[in-house]
Amino acid sequence: MKKISFILILLLASGFVFTNKAIAESKVVKKTIKKVIQPEIAPVEAPETESTEEALPELSPPPPPPQPEKMTELPKEPKGVFGWGTNADITASYLYNLSGQQGLFGTVGLRGDIIFSDPLKMGEKFGLSEDAVEYKVGLGYIMGSGTNDAPINAIPLFADAIVYLKEGSLNGADPFVGAGLNINLIGRDGKTGGLGGKLYGGILADLGLQAKTEFSVGYESISIGNGPSTSGIVFFATQPLKL
Repeated sequence: MKKISFILILLLASGFVFTNKAIAESKVVKKTIKKVIQPEIAPVEAPETESTEEALPELSPPPPPPQPEKMTELPKEPKGVFGWGTNADITASYLYNLSGQQGLFGTVGLRGDIIFSDPLKMGEKFGLSEDAVEYKVGLGYIMGSGTNDAPINAIPLFADAIVYLKEGSLNGADPFVGAGLNINLIGRDGKTGGLGGKLYGGILADLGLQAKTEFSVGYESISIGNGPSTSGIVFFATQPLKL
C-alpha cells in the first residue's frame, strides 16, 4: 500500500515538472513567434512632390457693360412760320404777252397758296408715288402791261392741280406738270369777273431751302371782266413752305 502511494506521488510530481516545463517552453515559443511575426516596420515616408505652384493666369477685369445705344431722334418736321404745320407755297411769275407787248415789261405777279394732298391717291394708279398729285388754292396780285400794252392789275383767285412725275425721269431732274384756273375777284377800275387758265411744266431744284424750289414755264391767260386781259408765255418760281 505504501508502495502504491509512493508511486502515485512520484507520478504526480513528474507530471507537474513536465507540465511546468511545457508551459515555459510555450511561452518562449510565443515570444519568439511574436517577435518574428511582428517585426518593427519603419514608417514609409510620403514621396516628396515638387511643390510647384501653378501660375494662375492673371484674370483681366471684366469688360464694362455696353453703353445703352442712344436713340437717334429723327429730325422733327418744322411746324411752320405760324406753327400751324400747314403746307403752302409762294410763287413769283412773269408773263410775256404774245399780243401787242412793247419791250420786255409784261405782267408780273405774286401769289400764295394752300396745298392739299390728294385724298384719292391717284398717283398710285398711274405707277407714281401716292403723294404725286397735289392741289392748291390761293390768292395773288398781278400788275403791268396786258394785251396791246394796256395797263393791267387784278386780284385773282387761283386753283391748280399738279402731278409730280418720277424722280430723275427727265435727264436726272425731277419733273412735274400742272394745270389751273383763275377767276378775277377785283381788277382795274373795280371790275370783277373774268375767267382764265394755264398749262405748265417744270422741274424741282434743290437750293438748300426748306423744300425744293419749283421752276416752270407754260401758257397763261387772265381776264378782267370786259376790260383788258393778258395772255402769253409765263415763267414761275415757286417755293414751298409751312405756315
